[in-house]
Amino acid sequence: MSFSTALTGLHGAQAEIAATSNNIANIGTTGFKRSTTEFGDIFSSSPSQSSKFTIGTGTLLKSVKQEFSQGNIATSGSTLDIAITGQGFFTLKPSLTSTQTIFSRSGSFTVNSDFYVVDSQSQNLQVYPVNSDGSIVATGIASAKSLQLPATSGAPKATESIDMVVNLPADAKVLNTPFHR
Repeated sequence: MSFSTALTGLHGAQAEIAATSNNIANIGTTGFKRSTTEFGDIFSSSPSQSSKFTIGTGTLLKSVKQEFSQGNIATSGSTLDIAITGQGFFTLKPSLTSTQTIFSRSGSFTVNSDFYVVDSQSQNLQVYPVNSDGSIVATGIASAKSLQLPATSGAPKATESIDMVVNLPADAKVLNTPFHR
């Protein structure tokens, strides 16, 4: 009996080390959420036995849970890298015609040759459809569409005027420049 009790401890230690190893291996993975292990004590007794004389018969791995708490947000050089603050996931589809939905916390995106916003595995980022004024047309996963950027954003136009309000310190030096009024 004591050998099987010790063996449950070894299996528990192995599960704990495996979870820790996975956490260490993925420490640099964008959007990775660490795992924790939860254990329970195994008791073997009958109703006629006194609990003060009952010795446990080992440990049992009850669950391995991912912690979805907020991680650190780091800036990057890519304009399409985005992050989620708080709860939530990015919704992705493996292809334009796929019915499979994938959820991810990794916000590293690029644009493919057809101007769709995709992740590193070419999965399409899903967004709610909007009107021309930007208001959301429909919500829910079934109504989500693959985000496609326009091929062109229009002709560039020079800025003609700027309205600006600033508040300078009262003791600031007065500049005599063409812009001073």
